[in-house]
Amino acid sequence: MKHYLFLMPALILIATLPTVVFAQSLQLFVIDFMVFINIVLLPFLIGIAFLIFVINVVRYFILESNNPEGREKAKNVAYYSIIAFVFIIIFWGIVNILAGSLGLGGGPPPCPDYLWDDFTGICG
Repeated sequence: MKHYLFLMPALILIATLPTVVFAQSLQLFVIDFMVFINIVLLPFLIGIAFLIFVINVVRYFILESNNPEGREKAKNVAYYSIIAFVFIIIFWGIVNILAGSLGLGGGPPPCPDYLWDDFTGICG
């Protein structure tokens, strides 16, 4: 089980490798990485947590209904999957807050100070 944890950074690196190679700046890389987390990684993790939750609900009510030890194990894993839901949703919120506050949310990029014209209020 522990060796699978080392595969996650490698998978993230492989998934973002084209972005790293073709990134024109650090800001574009950060934008692409946050989009990857927001659109691919977090929904995948929510799906895995939901699948684990459903499997353990089935184990609790159907498969292990006569075995108290099996019911207790299924109940504990279902609790852990609910806790995983909460942490994933919190992390998703943090990523969205960070992307929105840094101007990486997909809107127009912020105007640099040296291009901002105070008289007209136009960037450029």
